[in-house]
Amino acid sequence: MKRLISVLLGIMLPMQIVSAFALRTSAAGSEAPKPVFTVTPSEITMTEGETCKLTVTVDPEYADGATVKLYAYGQKSLVSPAGDVTAYRCGEGSISVYVSVPDESSDTGKRTYSQEIKIQVQPDETLPAETRAELDRLQNHSRYGEFQRRTLELLGILDENAPRITAEQVDEILHTDLTPEEMIAKINAIHGYPDYIWHGDPGECVYWLDEKGNDQISIAGGAMFFRSKVYADGTYKEETALYPPEIDFGTITGPMDDADRTYIIYNQIPYDDRNPVSGDANHDGVFNLADIAALEKLLLTVPETRFIRQNWETADYNQDGMLTAADLTLMKQALLNKAE
Repeated sequence: MKRLISVLLGIMLPMQIVSAFALRTSAAGSEAPKPVFTVTPSEITMTEGETCKLTVTVDPEYADGATVKLYAYGQKSLVSPAGDVTAYRCGEGSISVYVSVPDESSDTGKRTYSQEIKIQVQPDETLPAETRAELDRLQNHSRYGEFQRRTLELLGILDENAPRITAEQVDEILHTDLTPEEMIAKINAIHGYPDYIWHGDPGECVYWLDEKGNDQISIAGGAMFFRSKVYADGTYKEETALYPPEIDFGTITGPMDDADRTYIIYNQIPYDDRNPVSGDANHDGVFNLADIAALEKLLLTVPETRFIRQNWETADYNQDGMLTAADLTLMKQALLNKAE
């Protein structure tokens, strides 16, 4: 689902971004260099579950009309607009500080300065063995991103009984005049944190409407909202576009693709795609009538497609790179021959 850059970077890119220590001097060059802002601490070492305060001080000369934005990179920590930093995964990360100040000489009327604060997160050696094992399982078995909400629950940062947003609440939010960024903020105010967030992009995340993720609200590119209902065995899902109106494609039922493997990982559903069975469209390890029904269901929605996601390759029975009625006919004939 890594489609677009984050909302934050989308806001910042039109501005001119320079180092936090880019200096403004007099025409004669005699004025002593002076940073536009300072950040304390300049480096952070924390333990999982620990919090600390990051303070951004803008020089009085530039403070009038200045705005400050903070963003945590590397999925090691969370940072609030007020500078509250929470560590939740071991390793090295960083927080980028962006300060925009009025500047009449700039085409945008503002000049944006930035500084990166390095963060080192160390393991909490006091965690119970079961908690550590669950954290390691979730963190080490997903190459796509982070199970953020569950990680925060395990570390005691978020109450395990914290409320989840409902489909009705999401619908209400999406029918407002808010920007997508403001909509996400509203969702977070209710849900707390995304259940899953993709590496390197805060605009790509998923909120579960239930504890296992069978019913999900996903956000792509920080601006497109979808609702997905995942089958219990993790092989199929129904996806409906919610916002913006121009991407309305109704409801599509199809296979889980590689990016959706997170559901299988979280719920520990057995899955083996190393030895695929030809015709096994639903990936249950056997080729039978259930696979015929699965392919029929897909073809009713998409009569012919040249784009075959990984989970549908076994349904391409004639291996022509397409999913068509020809594959369905061949699969039916193969099952008839098998029954004789």
